Amino acid sequence: MKKNKYFQPDYQQLNRKAKICSSNGIDNQPGELLSRLLPRNMKAEPIKEDTELLKQLSDTITGIKQTINWEQNLFSASYVVFDTETTGLNPFKGDEIISLGAVIIEGGQILNQPTFYRLVNPKRQVSAQSQRLTGLTDEMLRDKPEIGKVLLEFLKFTGPRILVAHNAPFDLAFINSKLSESIGRRILNPVIDTVLLTSALYYSFGDYSLESLSSRFKLDLEGRHHALSDARIAASLFLKLLPELKRKNVNTLHQLAQFFTDSDPSKGYPLIF
Repeated sequence: MKKNKYFQPDYQQLNRKAKICSSNGIDNQPGELLSRLLPRNMKAEPIKEDTELLKQLSDTITGIKQTINWEQNLFSASYVVFDTETTGLNPFKGDEIISLGAVIIEGGQILNQPTFYRLVNPKRQVSAQSQRLTGLTDEMLRDKPEIGKVLLEFLKFTGPRILVAHNAPFDLAFINSKLSESIGRRILNPVIDTVLLTSALYYSFGDYSLESLSSRFKLDLEGRHHALSDARIAASLFLKLLPELKRKNVNTLHQLAQFFTDSDPSKGYPLIF
């Protein structure tokens, strides 16, 4: 994937905001992460009105918030690595999630089971480009559940684990736009972005696409642009990066949040919270 197809967050603003946020995210207002990630915030279509569903979504997020362990060691932690496929690249201009995939990392290994993979009815047409990339068509998605039910299942799957994604601001923008507009909430789990993490560890690479990194880290790109396969690829990349963090004595979420930002505040935080 070409670099210009990546969503580029405002790293300067992200760092300034993160410096004044508490470590558990309590000081963040419900929609604040969205404004940090996307400079021209436009309202997304909310999740379909369903009182019980919205209550379950909010209660699940509250339960996650209460059980996140912000003191855990990165090398014994449990992770959920996730990826979305979408109708296009603009979450605040009408584009929607069409699939969501995730895998779990436990004990330094990617688990074969359980995994998470759901197709989503986006309630709009899938662009020709997305159909070519993902192989997902309007007909294949027509009878699938809408995003609200899928996000509830996803949140229950992740629990309070640390989340990991490649180019995480892009995926978070799609998810958080739905949560914010519907229930005034957002993902509260700590999220590690492997684009930012790789650039912090190897700042001379220049190109941090999975295609480029695959040759450097010997990643298997089989199934590329399938949400579950891309989640596995990102998980494999993350496991390649963990030993380098250990060598640099970055052992906790708090240490990761400060990684490289003191010496170069123009670089983004690998940890988003």
